[in-house]
Amino acid sequence: MEENIDSIPSGSANSKLPEENSEEPFIIPYNISDLKGYHPKSGIVEEVIHPTKKLKLCPLLNPKLDVKEYKAQLIHSWKRRLSLMSNDVEILKDPFQVCVINNLLDNTEFVDGIRHDFDEVEWAKRKIDLYEFFQSKDLKHLDHTYIKEFYAFLKEVVMPWVAELTGFELINISATCSCYTNTDFLLVHDDQNEDRMVAFVYYMTGPKGWDSSKGGSLDLLSKDAKGLPDKIVKNILPKNNQLVFFPVTNDSYHQVAEVTALEDTRLTINGWFHVRTPPEFQSPHFEYPVSSLLGKTELKPIEKDLLLESWVRESYLNNEDGTLEDIQKYIEENSEISLTDFFRKEALDEVEQCLEMVEENGGKWTRIAPPNRHLYEVLSTDDPLPHSLKRFLDFFQSKQFFDYLKIITCLDFTSMKFEFQRWTPGSYCLLSDYDWNKKELDVILYITSGEVEDIIGGRIQYLNMDEEIQEALITIEPSKNTLDLVYRDTSRFTSYFSKQSRCKKFYLLMCTYSE
Repeated sequence: MEENIDSIPSGSANSKLPEENSEEPFIIPYNISDLKGYHPKSGIVEEVIHPTKKLKLCPLLNPKLDVKEYKAQLIHSWKRRLSLMSNDVEILKDPFQVCVINNLLDNTEFVDGIRHDFDEVEWAKRKIDLYEFFQSKDLKHLDHTYIKEFYAFLKEVVMPWVAELTGFELINISATCSCYTNTDFLLVHDDQNEDRMVAFVYYMTGPKGWDSSKGGSLDLLSKDAKGLPDKIVKNILPKNNQLVFFPVTNDSYHQVAEVTALEDTRLTINGWFHVRTPPEFQSPHFEYPVSSLLGKTELKPIEKDLLLESWVRESYLNNEDGTLEDIQKYIEENSEISLTDFFRKEALDEVEQCLEMVEENGGKWTRIAPPNRHLYEVLSTDDPLPHSLKRFLDFFQSKQFFDYLKIITCLDFTSMKFEFQRWTPGSYCLLSDYDWNKKELDVILYITSGEVEDIIGGRIQYLNMDEEIQEALITIEPSKNTLDLVYRDTSRFTSYFSKQSRCKKFYLLMCTYSE
């Protein structure tokens, strides 16, 4: 479903995810009381000193869910793909079938017991391009009293109930505990993987409840004419003692919106019900736009009437002190370099002023989608641009700059691609479908009028596909007037730009040069 992400969701390019039901020890264990935004024992009745002494250990299903006539009505609506709404159950038909049970357990005190057990769970930080949150081991490996009982309840009571409603022959369950703290998220995916048939999530918000100001909603997305995810059309906010489930299909695109609560955490038990024979998934074909960094258009160097000296600081052009040789040697040894204060201040200031003009005059920015791969905007260069901005972009395609790159890299580049991107909170770019037989030079420049320290996320990371993010080969943090060069044969991604950032916009010039 949404949060127990144990495989590569269809369409997320090359995101590496934890192995399902893995028994490997967690590298970095956390106690939930140490997590930002979490308050120990939050939501537990104060007079309950230890739940095992006062609460029943057996979770009880809401009796209305087992009333014959009511269940028949639910099955009828589900089978015929009809919408249904009642106090206890809601069935959605759009953008795909979803069932929301608002009161799963009849004895809600049991939920407090589960939350009490969450205080004792060891958590691992899960962090890749697609998501960032805390997760437990699979429930079958946990021995906490209430979690263990609830796991048995899911398998012995809930799974047969869901099977009867949906008509699927469900045979097994995999599930974990998840904890989302401030700025945690899970981006768009569809959960397709092997024998998963129904995804589910059980929410425990406690008596304080949850509202939209805290973020963390389960967002459901429509699809476009090609079958790719398009827009968010439904938000389901967490609610205490609520179970949400849906079949895993070609249409089941969803995400967990970033948690923006500073004083609360989003606690769930989530996973999948499995079938014996894996369903056949047919993910829609996706082809990168021709003009994109991964498209087919290759721009050749052009002769331009410009001087490098009018753009680049003299210290990066004058080799009297061996600067260019030092740069070349560093790139040869490290495959990357960061050239700080690369551009003349007055030249870059003029570019920033041009960008303000573009914003004021309604410049054409195109949304780059689908959101299960990337979500940011790109400046259209087909329309007229302010003179200095146009000259700035021409600079990177100019023969003069190609010649300069040859001097500092000893490589003869023959073509390039570029995107001038606008990033606002909520933007991201997942791991790309990189051509592993091709080595390229990335030239990167961040432009922001605000302080880069106010940007949460937005960093670029390079890694091999068998590595965790913590083992990234190269990480580039947003930095003012720094030209970053990376000679790569790996893939890259740009991390999610948090809505908690004080900086509300930055620009990113991404150029790729090929030999």
